[in-house]
Amino acid sequence: METGSYLLTGVGSGAATFFSTAHGSGRTMSRAKAKKSFHGHELQQSLERRGIYVRTVSYAGLAEEAGAAYKDIDAVVEATERAGLSRRVVRLTPIGNVKG
Repeated sequence: METGSYLLTGVGSGAATFFSTAHGSGRTMSRAKAKKSFHGHELQQSLERRGIYVRTVSYAGLAEEAGAAYKDIDAVVEATERAGLSRRVVRLTPIGNVKG
């Protein structure tokens, strides 16, 4: 939602994992802790100042998804590549998010 994502492609050595790879970076913080650590309204304003439009039904729900509550996506993708699970195609930069 906040830091971006990657489009990955499978590699020939991926048979051991059924040609599957990570679908996200993984959390470093529980949703409950994220809600206590971040204020959804402030997060929305911060994102919009950076050109990322956000539409949410709940500021608490938005706080749960704060970028700091997740592992570094670049490090996760690097590890995925080094493990021979996938290969980077392109890095995507967020321009908008809808949180329901």
